[in-house]
Amino acid sequence: MDINDLMDEILRQSTSEGRFTLDELLHYSSGHSPTGIGVSKEKEHTFFLIFSGGEPDGAMFVDTMGTLFGDSAVLRLTGREEFELFPVTPPIVDALVSRCRVFDKSHLKKNGRLDIPTVGTPARQRIGVLCLIVRDGRTPLAGAHVAIRKGKVVMTSDVTDSEGKVSFRLLNGRYMCVVSDRIGERTRRIIEFHEPQVEAYVDIGGTEDEFR
Repeated sequence: MDINDLMDEILRQSTSEGRFTLDELLHYSSGHSPTGIGVSKEKEHTFFLIFSGGEPDGAMFVDTMGTLFGDSAVLRLTGREEFELFPVTPPIVDALVSRCRVFDKSHLKKNGRLDIPTVGTPARQRIGVLCLIVRDGRTPLAGAHVAIRKGKVVMTSDVTDSEGKVSFRLLNGRYMCVVSDRIGERTRRIIEFHEPQVEAYVDIGGTEDEFR
C-alpha cells in the first residue's frame, strides 16, 4: 500500500469539515485547535498538512517522483493551495507526525499566516458584531464555511449553524465575505460594516453587488 492509498484509507473514516485556502486553514486551526489532516490534491501531486491540537506539526508532499516529508515537504508550498480538512483521531495523527514532523514552522509563516493580523487603528475604529445568515434561495445553508477577508488577509472564519447563521467580532470597516458550501463552490460578497451590530443575508445564488 503506497502513501496515497494509506491516507485515503484513513480519510475514508472521516467527514470533511470544509475547504480552505492555506491562509484560511492556518487561521481556522489557530482558533478551533483541530486534530486532523488537511489535503490538497492537484493533478500531479498531493499535499498533506497534519494538525495536532491546532498545530501544523506534520507535512507530506507526494508526486510521481516519490514523497517528501516534514520541512522538505513544506518548502513545496506555494500558498495558493486549497485544502479539505478531515478530523482524525490523535493516535493516528501522532503516528503520522512521528514520520513527517515539521521542525521549522517559519516556512509556513512565509506561505500562510499563523498569526491574526491587526487592521486599522483601534482608537479610530469600533469593534462590532457581524451576524451573517447564509441562504440558498430561501433555504438556510448549514455547514457552510464563511471567511472574512481584508485584502488578501483572512481576518476570521467559522462554519454556519443549523439556521445558516455565523457571527464575528470585527473592527468596523469594509470586508470581503467568502462562502464555501459542502461541495466547495464559492460565493464572494463585499460587506460594509459600520454599526455596533449588523445582521445581513448572504444568498449563494445572489449577485456580487449585494452588500455594496
